[in-house]
Amino acid sequence: ALLGFDLFSENREMWKRPYRAMNVFSIAAIFPFILAAVLHNWKNVLLLADAMVALLITILGLFKFSMILYLRRDFKRLIDKFRLLMSNEAEQGEEYAEILNAANKQDQRMCTLFRTCFLLAWALNSVLPLVRMGLSYWLAGHAEPELPFPCLFPWNIHIIRNYVLSFIWSAFASTGVVLPAVSLDTIFCSFTSNLCAFFKIAQYKVVRFKGGSLKESQATLNKVFALYQTSLDMCNDLNQCYQPIICAQFFISSLQLCMLGYLFSITFAQTEGVYYASFIATIIIQAYIYCYCGENLKTESASFEWAIYDSPWHESLGAGGASTSICRSLLISMMRAHRGFRITGYFFEANMEAFSSIVRTAMSYITMLRSFS
Repeated sequence: ALLGFDLFSENREMWKRPYRAMNVFSIAAIFPFILAAVLHNWKNVLLLADAMVALLITILGLFKFSMILYLRRDFKRLIDKFRLLMSNEAEQGEEYAEILNAANKQDQRMCTLFRTCFLLAWALNSVLPLVRMGLSYWLAGHAEPELPFPCLFPWNIHIIRNYVLSFIWSAFASTGVVLPAVSLDTIFCSFTSNLCAFFKIAQYKVVRFKGGSLKESQATLNKVFALYQTSLDMCNDLNQCYQPIICAQFFISSLQLCMLGYLFSITFAQTEGVYYASFIATIIIQAYIYCYCGENLKTESASFEWAIYDSPWHESLGAGGASTSICRSLLISMMRAHRGFRITGYFFEANMEAFSSIVRTAMSYITMLRSFS
């Protein structure tokens, strides 16, 4: 909705308010000037790292917005599937509705934390240039003009009118990075939270599958297995949508962390240190959300195996062919559930191990960059 999309409308009318994405168009327009700043400062490691961070941020923001445009119909189909399945499961009992409500509350807490960190980073990014200019003028009696994004414009920003317009443009364009990231990442968190809830419902049902007769038990099991398979299919659909996004997110986050870590280590005792620290926290939380959600999805989907083991399967032994059919279907389901489902970014799996690897790699890059300075 922040970008003007309505995923609940018809396909052709989904992007009802394109004017809300003006900030994204602004970041696309300012991109060449950020690239010019990178090329201009390529001999100065400190200035180059600062410009590279801005360049990577704009690339990721533009990429995520393009993925929203490309995947909006797929998101609508996924949302329709989720709403239908949630409605069906909630109507079957209060305990199932409670599982879904608990998952949605946890999702809201995660999304609120994520939005707060991003808005804080955006606010600091907009305010910090003014603070640094004020401190510089107070201490030295002179201040060089600074912008939220390091840009090399063809006009003279020392002229007050040019500086004010450039500052407003840069600050407005920075929201074009925030909104696509918040939109895509929070909807991923919502999808995975509800998928985990579906797997928990399947676990709850399979532990209590025993009915008044073997035929009734088999019918109950068939419904549970259908729910588990439907959840796996929806996981696969979600993974197909987010594979390129996760791949780009992890690659760019690794580069961002190494650049920001280097800048933070250099400016630790200065005003910029607060900004870089908040930015590092935002990038880490952004990568952590994908890894945390992927880990939860893998755990809950694989826990179906243990739920089957805890079910009253042993009470059906020795009761003839029907019991054999039940035990065979349980065994096959355990074999499938043992693998669980893994959210991937083409070349890697999004889990806590991958998150640790990103942080370790960033620390290695920081050491390398410090040796060049």
